[in-house]
Amino acid sequence: MSESAREQFLAGKRFLREDNIDKALRAFEKAYKEDKENADYISYFGMCKAVRGGEIGLGLELCTRAIKKEFFKAEFYMNLGKVYLAAGNKKGAIKVFLKGLKFDPQHEDMNRFLIELGFRNKPVIQGLDRANPVNKFLGILFRRTLPKLFKKGK
Repeated sequence: MSESAREQFLAGKRFLREDNIDKALRAFEKAYKEDKENADYISYFGMCKAVRGGEIGLGLELCTRAIKKEFFKAEFYMNLGKVYLAAGNKKGAIKVFLKGLKFDPQHEDMNRFLIELGFRNKPVIQGLDRANPVNKFLGILFRRTLPKLFKKGK
């Protein structure tokens, strides 16, 4: 891995945190051009190219390629989800974010995006209304209380 490429990649991530996607795109592009096999560079360059550059097809291709190289990195799913959102595919983005959360359930950005997109789990008893007190109680029990009980037992 080239030191210059690594520096460009880290600069790109810093620019992203500062919401300067133009500079981030340039930095990620430089890193990617120096090392086209690095999955981090592929994913972030693809995401920026789609979100800022409008090249959705290229973004999808690059982000998917990064996931195939290193499927266990939640960040790559985050980037692919952003590409789907840039393409106007909310359903695809939700699906990708949920896959990414399997690898990092505490990923703040993906959880935040899902909430912003209005994603909700299905009611426990699908025949009853979501607001039904029985559904509310069972939902709280199954999705909040029971997992906490089992974590304490380990």
